[in-house]
Amino acid sequence: MKKIEAFVDESYRRRHQNQLDSVLPIVADEGLGKSTLMLQMGAQYIYARDGEYPTVDHLLSRICYDRRGFQEMMAESDQQALIMVPDAARILYSMDFAKSEQKKIEKDLMDVRGLEYMILLGFQSWDRIGGEIKERRAKMAFKIPRRGLVRGYNRDAMDHKEDTGDWPQSTLTDKFPPLDGTELWDAYQDLDREKKRERLAGEGSTDVKDVKRDKDRAYALRLVMPWDDNRGMSYREAAHHHAKSKAWIGETVRDWKDGEYRDLVDADPASGEKDRAPAAE
Repeated sequence: MKKIEAFVDESYRRRHQNQLDSVLPIVADEGLGKSTLMLQMGAQYIYARDGEYPTVDHLLSRICYDRRGFQEMMAESDQQALIMVPDAARILYSMDFAKSEQKKIEKDLMDVRGLEYMILLGFQSWDRIGGEIKERRAKMAFKIPRRGLVRGYNRDAMDHKEDTGDWPQSTLTDKFPPLDGTELWDAYQDLDREKKRERLAGEGSTDVKDVKRDKDRAYALRLVMPWDDNRGMSYREAAHHHAKSKAWIGETVRDWKDGEYRDLVDADPASGEKDRAPAAE
């Protein structure tokens, strides 16, 4: 991944040493290597900044798993810090955000521009990226079409994507290796599993509303069963059993198909798991 490493080094010299920051979306379907690339780019950024690669613990400490953690890291980190958000769509632009919450995060992202942060954001699809990031804030975006291959797009290419819906020719193309079997990857997987369990148990956030929303999503998905074409209810039928509307259930299912909420449900029909309908708000 020589080109990616050179890009990160050049970004540090040209931007982060000149009172600028970087907000870099990384777009890929589940399992194609978003987290792998993010960890490698994060380690390279710290190497460019400090002259040595980070320890595993230090690198993993720069990952955010919930909105509160993201906002705290932006508010409290030292200048030129690394911030990585593997599930950015979930914590930055959830469909359940109140407008005030989303505007607060967008304002935070604008306010930290002078702190020279390197912010890496993972998304399952381009459509899940908020307008503030993909239309203005990000100057470069990376897309992983298949495992081990990454394509980079500059601001002009991103504008072309927004205007036409199609990706133009990439600005940068490179390959990146897997991390399987390394100490870093083993530690990351342990941490990721732990955080997902905490999130399911409601311990990853002190916001009770977040916990209830996840339960609502899980119940809707188990009613519709989007993983099985021969089972499950229609959105209209599910709405009769759920406290949420047909439109809300439909958007939850579309988000699931985009790769979100996979940690909330067991997609094995043989599991027989059932939920009680959440109470209406």
